[in-house]
Amino acid sequence: MRSDIINDVLSVEDRAQQIIRDAEHTARDVISDAQSAANELMRSSIKEEREHLRAQLEQAETDARNEVEQYEESLNVSSNLSRDTLESIAQSIVEQICKTDFDAFQEHK
Repeated sequence: MRSDIINDVLSVEDRAQQIIRDAEHTARDVISDAQSAANELMRSSIKEEREHLRAQLEQAETDARNEVEQYEESLNVSSNLSRDTLESIAQSIVEQICKTDFDAFQEHK
């Protein structure tokens, strides 16, 4: 009878050890799966953010290129002024200078 009790105790103990080993193995698998899922989530998030930032950069480059083109066009317009328009501007400048009282200006200095 004692040997049966000892065998039952040893059998229960072996079974308990097997349950512990199985639980440890299952826990390692769960942790490994969670780490894999977290790594995939991070890679996915990083990829999305890179694509978003790349799109913003491309838009900024396009906007800057458009602004430069508009500026260059405005320079072309001003450099294509007719001779009459340039003479009219020059005449207006001369008239304004002639109206200036330089003596009063010199007295304030």
